Amino acid sequence: VDWEVESTKEFRIGEATGYMKQQGPGAQLMCAVRPSAIVLPKDPQNPVLMAGMGTGLAPWRAVTQERVMQKRQGKDVGPCVLFFGARFAKYEYLYREEFESYIKEGVLEMHVAFSRDQARKIYVQHKIVEAGATVAKYLLTQNGHFYVCGSARKVPEDIYAAMKAVIMASENCGEEDAEAALSNLKMEGRYTVEAWS
Repeated sequence: VDWEVESTKEFRIGEATGYMKQQGPGAQLMCAVRPSAIVLPKDPQNPVLMAGMGTGLAPWRAVTQERVMQKRQGKDVGPCVLFFGARFAKYEYLYREEFESYIKEGVLEMHVAFSRDQARKIYVQHKIVEAGATVAKYLLTQNGHFYVCGSARKVPEDIYAAMKAVIMASENCGEEDAEAALSNLKMEGRYTVEAWS
């Protein structure tokens, strides 16, 4: 995969495909498949809250498709909330029509943030704070699970800070208590980060 960054005209090459492109026919490549950190709730009625940036959207598409399939089979499914962020809606709103159809079916609630579509940059963490009452309700009172998938750069920290702000506002508590609540969620497997660098 290769592309040109529109704003800087910088040419970029995908790490894996760039490496493979350099290899000759018959080359042997070392690779490993690691198990995912993402473990979904056993009960499909438990709310699932997902944050994905860029290609971090891929696992959440699969989770949403699973919930859609379950609902179409007549099963009761809990809320499915997706926070998606990228730079430009026009170029990077992946699977837009598909997600919009799931919203119409009543399976998905979606919050999008396109950071470069306006003068003030808006990121997923801003959308999480805006939807704080919903996030807190599903996570803290309905046994919800929260997942983050995306770049390991600064994203997990920014999302964590947003989640801490949500808990502080919802529970009317201080930073220390909010951090303790998030720590408990992590220990229970209800706050999971799948990030790469």
